[in-house]
Amino acid sequence: MLLDRDELKKRANAGDAEKGIASFDIRDEPDATSIKPYDFIWGEYTTEEQFQALFWRPSGSNTPIRELVRLKLSLLLLEAPHFKGGAGLSLRTEKKKGTILNYFPLHNHDKVQSLSAQWLTYASFPWEQPYEEIKNYFGEKIALYFKFLGHYTAWLIIPAILGLLCQLVVIGTGDFSHPILPFYALLIAIWAVLMLEFWKREEKFTALQWGMLGFEDTQIDRPEFFGEELPSYIDGALTTYYPPKKRQTLMAQSFALIGSLAAIVLGAVISIYVIRSALYETVVGDYSQIVASVMNSIQITIFNIIYSQLADHLTEKENHRTDTSFEDSMIAKLFMFQFVNSYASFFYLAFIATYLANPADDDENTGQCGYSDCMIALAINLGIIFGTRLTLSNVLELGIPLINAHLKDKKENEGATKPPSNAEKQYRMEVYDQLKGSLNDYAELSIQFGYMAFFITALPAAAFGAFVNNYVEIRTDAYKLLRNHQRPIPGGVEDIGTWQTIFSLMATICVITNAGIVVFTMRVLTMYSITLRMWLFIGFQWLIFAIQYIVEVAIPDEPYEVQIQVQRAEFITDKLLKKVRDDNADSNLSKALDTHDGSLKIQEDEPESMKQ
Repeated sequence: MLLDRDELKKRANAGDAEKGIASFDIRDEPDATSIKPYDFIWGEYTTEEQFQALFWRPSGSNTPIRELVRLKLSLLLLEAPHFKGGAGLSLRTEKKKGTILNYFPLHNHDKVQSLSAQWLTYASFPWEQPYEEIKNYFGEKIALYFKFLGHYTAWLIIPAILGLLCQLVVIGTGDFSHPILPFYALLIAIWAVLMLEFWKREEKFTALQWGMLGFEDTQIDRPEFFGEELPSYIDGALTTYYPPKKRQTLMAQSFALIGSLAAIVLGAVISIYVIRSALYETVVGDYSQIVASVMNSIQITIFNIIYSQLADHLTEKENHRTDTSFEDSMIAKLFMFQFVNSYASFFYLAFIATYLANPADDDENTGQCGYSDCMIALAINLGIIFGTRLTLSNVLELGIPLINAHLKDKKENEGATKPPSNAEKQYRMEVYDQLKGSLNDYAELSIQFGYMAFFITALPAAAFGAFVNNYVEIRTDAYKLLRNHQRPIPGGVEDIGTWQTIFSLMATICVITNAGIVVFTMRVLTMYSITLRMWLFIGFQWLIFAIQYIVEVAIPDEPYEVQIQVQRAEFITDKLLKKVRDDNADSNLSKALDTHDGSLKIQEDEPESMKQ
């Protein structure tokens, strides 16, 4: 719970002689840290009367237990096991079984209106979202997603502007292998790691502000987690045990199935390009790449829909103890499959099609690219698939909930004799899955990041497309949460977790793909031998890797002011909330009293400063 800064300062200045705690005053040092000494201090709630004034209360409230906390506590009481004081209900399981229809907190009309006025306007910048209000209404997990989306979108501004300029140069010259593009690729590779390193710092500061530091260390078991109740091997307390080897076996089976599905995707992509080759000799030969890209876009969308359901089923079977463990396994599955599904055709056009025989025996075209420069085919593929996915995702996010709500309304109104209540109206709204909703949002962003970063040399304007999409995405995601969906059950989160690793991995892959495209696919280095180009490929990679490493080392993940405030918080809560006695509470001076001569004798082992 957040502690009241004024009350903290008052009690710090007063001390607690009875508990052996001297008064103290922490100075405000703006040169060292911009954070005030008693800001963002969080402590464990206690019902003891003497501590009640320490806990911060919103204006006009007589309790520190805010709405967000009450919602979390209500769910915890329902789902916690009996031996931990809960009702032992797995609501998600009961819903799947049909025992209950649904469970969700009701929307607060006034707060929805207030958030809509601040959040849905197109006049604000991506970094000006009302994060605190989002967090207080939807919880830290959803709010952090929007904070990351705002950060990523703000960082897209410079690549978007430069990308448009590079695209104009390409269009103006008609050269899709223009010498300016390698320099833009270099910029994107450095930009990607800078964006992620500064996000780590922003993430740490946000966790401090929202009291989420150390959240993952205090997670409870998932209600769906099952096993044998046994005394803990550590402290003897009753706990639920599930054999790790059994889970590892299930996970191995899951990833084997994913590998098989990835092979099916590769087969589908190969089939599409076999069809494209056949179209060369037909009346639509000039548009064969466009046809192939449209087919590929449809295939990607259908496979992703099917696979997301399968990944959910496989991860549930693995019986993970915590939500974080569940999400990490789900993220790994989503990334592995969607990586192959989304980018297979691009790797084919960039690195394979160039070296295959021309099916039409046309000397004007290169390999099986269908154009004199494979960069043209790559640009068409990226433009169509990237544009289709960006447009389609926003349309589906808004359209599907409206259609489902209409069908649900129609079904529920059959035979009704009176108007539905407020709760019944909200029951008919689309469900926002508390676990998988944000996973799908992050997955969508990661795929977009890959389209933009991996193949940016083919279509520099993709950065501008990503910026515009994200600018709109913020509003569409906000709209669906406020108007189309039931109110999500709030959840806490310390960071974006495994998604940080995924984005960092993609920033590394970005270096390799762009180096390969510049050296082997573009025509800027075709005059050199394959041996020299291979050395250039290796050199370009390691130059960028070295720059990325220097950036990562030079920019600390945790801001210095956050480190200071964490140490302040530990000291303040120890003294004012936990009442930890001072180390020198039993004064060394009192031990030194020598009543024999009525004077104060300084012992030889006292510090020099005390002797003085």
